[in-house]
Amino acid sequence: MTRTSLPDRRGREIAPVETGVEGLDSRASFLRKLGLGAGVLAGGGVLLAPSAAFAGHEDAIPDVDILNYALTLEYLEATFYTQALGGDGTTGVPKSGATFTQGQITGSNIFAGFGGRIRSTAYGYLTDIRDHEITHVNFLRGALGAAAVGPCTFTFAAALGSVDAFISTAQVLENTGVMAYDGAIRYVDAGDTLQAGAQIATVEARHAAYLNLINRDSPFPTAFDQGLPPSEIFALAKPFIVSCPSTVVALFKRLP
Repeated sequence: MTRTSLPDRRGREIAPVETGVEGLDSRASFLRKLGLGAGVLAGGGVLLAPSAAFAGHEDAIPDVDILNYALTLEYLEATFYTQALGGDGTTGVPKSGATFTQGQITGSNIFAGFGGRIRSTAYGYLTDIRDHEITHVNFLRGALGAAAVGPCTFTFAAALGSVDAFISTAQVLENTGVMAYDGAIRYVDAGDTLQAGAQIATVEARHAAYLNLINRDSPFPTAFDQGLPPSEIFALAKPFIVSCPSTVVALFKRLP
């Protein structure tokens, strides 16, 4: 398995990724899956046929597994932003000093040509995203109670090598989050769980739209977002994972 740095659409070098992990060969190939850049997905990804919309809901996956799946991804995102911007974290998200100062964020060349408002508000918006992800962790842990899984151990060294790498990786993670929630919703049974997932998914989509914009991609590239099953989401997240508790390993083996 090799690691390589790849240029994005502006010629910037982004964080190295594991080229041996299917589906995350480069930021460019990942974004093509979302319909960003050349090659828009027909229909925006996997959609139900009209008859399937009335077929009912049948699966053997308990809602607790879907909530723990979401929690595992929220741990990842919250840890990423906490390491990048600093913060107290929460249960499962270690406290961290900031990798980047406010001045480094707002002074970055990534915002060249956007105008003063985009540049001046960037740090505040990114810390808002951090706080949202921590809130999602707290909410999901509260909903799960004693059934909540612990966090994996993550690595973001390459992804936090520069402000450009941070912003590019944030775009990838937020779009992955949208695909994860959209792909998992079909397995949810309880109405309260369904509503909670939808309320988080729409916020993840707003994060993704903002990060698409500042990475100079369309904030809303298709009429339908793509949903992916947990196994494919895990493959996308794998380059950031060092190890996971046995309960999480077992969870991903159970999920489709």
